[in-house]
Amino acid sequence: MAREFYVTCRMDKWFVDEGNESHGPYLSRRDAVADAIEAAEQLAKPKQAINVLLKIQGSSAELLWSSKNSLASMRADLPKQAGSGPLANSP
Repeated sequence: MAREFYVTCRMDKWFVDEGNESHGPYLSRRDAVADAIEAAEQLAKPKQAINVLLKIQGSSAELLWSSKNSLASMRADLPKQAGSGPLANSP
């Protein structure tokens, strides 16, 4: 099961919730999202997905970031083998 961080707004203040823990308040939605993604990146493990979701009252949660996608894109950016990357033949 994926670990999830929810970015929420309560009483015009932004929070990051994970399970029973709440972090904040943050000055803006952007600050809360950035902090949630940074925490998720630090805790990410290859076999356990961590998701950051935006949850606004009266709407469905919206996936903003997932370690599963992030780790997959990082692997895709790695050279396949030594000497085969774009800098392999650079002086």
